[in-house]
Amino acid sequence: MNLIFLAIAFTLNATANVLLKIGASSGFHMDGSILQVLRDNYVPILGLILFALNVVFYFLALRSIPLSIAYPIMTIMSFLIINGVAYFYLNENINAGQLVGYGFLVIGLFCIFYFSDKITA
Repeated sequence: MNLIFLAIAFTLNATANVLLKIGASSGFHMDGSILQVLRDNYVPILGLILFALNVVFYFLALRSIPLSIAYPIMTIMSFLIINGVAYFYLNENINAGQLVGYGFLVIGLFCIFYFSDKITA
């Protein structure tokens, strides 16, 4: 269950980052009533809510997964998801050097996970 909490956390984290990027492209509008501000800025606000949910699930995962294992998994998986979405859906460029770096991250993630005897499912 702990790995499920961690997977939910990094998925929420990645989604929140993507929503903030999408929201940033249109700016943050502060004109009108509170309801109007919420309506005009629902994408970045949803991103902030997902960040908060991310913290809850990350906290649950940290109850039994060591920080030295959970944090690299959290950041690398978030990074890979975000960059995949950036490339496929936001039309951002990724060059060959970056792909090599992503490969090293995957190898590092494999090593962190494989050589750890402290992760329980």
